[in-house]
Formats: sequence, C-alpha cells, structure tokens
Amino acid sequence: MSRSESRKRKAEAQERDVTEYETVFIEVSNRVERLLRIAVWTGLAALLLAQLLLLSPAVRKWAVKVEKLEGVPFERNYGRNSGS
Repeated sequence: MSRSESRKRKAEAQERDVTEYETVFIEVSNRVERLLRIAVWTGLAALLLAQLLLLSPAVRKWAVKVEKLEGVPFERNYGRNSGS
C-alpha cells in the first residue's frame, strides 16, 4: 500500500467519524431542545396558574403567610357617593 492510499483511507475514516459524530450530536441536541421547550412551556403554564390562583382571596389567605400581617385591606367605593 502506498503512502497516498494510506492518507486517503485515513481521510475517509476521519470523514466517516465526523459524520457519525455530527449525526449523534444533532440527535442529542434535538432531544435537549425539545426537553427545554417542554420545560419552558410547563414553567410558564405553572406561573400563569399560580398567578390566577392568587387572585382568589381564599387561596391567597392560605398560600401567602404574609397576607395576615398586612393589616386591613383597603376597599374603594367606585361609583358610590362617599358623603361629599
């Protein structure tokens, strides 16, 4: 086997390895990207649900321990005559 044939085979072997590596890398990165998308959407949905639940006074009283330390809630009288 001549030197040029040897180099040619090494080059082909390296190309094959790079191609396999790239293929595996693309597959793994696609899986990771999919998992990250799922995690982000799940986190956003959980955040939205938590914020919607905190709109309820009963849930807020149960879930937020500082709520009872804030004092008497202020209620505005919209549309009512306040005596003036």
